[in-house]
Amino acid sequence: MLGEVATEHGFHRVSRAPEPLALARLRALLLDVATDGGALLREGLEGFQSWRFLASLCGTEWTTGARRSSGAARRVLQRRLRVLGARPITVAMARRLPIGAPAHVCGTAVPLPGTSVPAASNRLLAHISHIAHIWSLSAMTTDNVRCTIEDGHDFFLTDEEGETLRVIAARGVLVNADTLGPGDRISAFGFVDRVLDSTPRGVDALTRGATSLALRSGDDLPLLLRRASQERQGEHRTIL
Repeated sequence: MLGEVATEHGFHRVSRAPEPLALARLRALLLDVATDGGALLREGLEGFQSWRFLASLCGTEWTTGARRSSGAARRVLQRRLRVLGARPITVAMARRLPIGAPAHVCGTAVPLPGTSVPAASNRLLAHISHIAHIWSLSAMTTDNVRCTIEDGHDFFLTDEEGETLRVIAARGVLVNADTLGPGDRISAFGFVDRVLDSTPRGVDALTRGATSLALRSGDDLPLLLRRASQERQGEHRTIL
């Protein structure tokens, strides 16, 4: 069944793989924009690591208005790539931003306490990974239709200063890896929010229910996640 359904502190999503022509068109537009642009645009595109990860973004709000070769489409993609190429801010800096403000925060992924993955109930759910994966991306063919399958769970992101925020998985997209696990360094591109959390990390039972800083999808754009550890290890880039 196509679409996204909520799971415990996360989601399960099945989407139809994009047509090859649509993917090729998006690739050509991105290359055109990035090669003619500045360093931020090139860094944003290189962050995908491989063209195959663009398939997860095709059909999402991220590509809305950018599916045709036009001046308007170029401007949309320039804005998108410029965000992905920008330097991250700290959690402390994100905490000073208003709700709804865009933010790029980099840190180490830590699972929520008691995070669990529901048991598979049918063949479309049979791929769901064990708790060792905070996020997983895979593909399958059913009834001669190629589908992209993504499962994500909320997690904590702790930056180099030791400050922590919560990443809300819903509608999120992983753009340069097949899995994310505990301990991975992650760049999260989302929108600032404050949420009531019954088990905020590092807070004792007497103060539970306090407002916690969170990063999530916006009204018009999805949360994007990029595994930063691949870049730090010097993994070969295949885009530019």
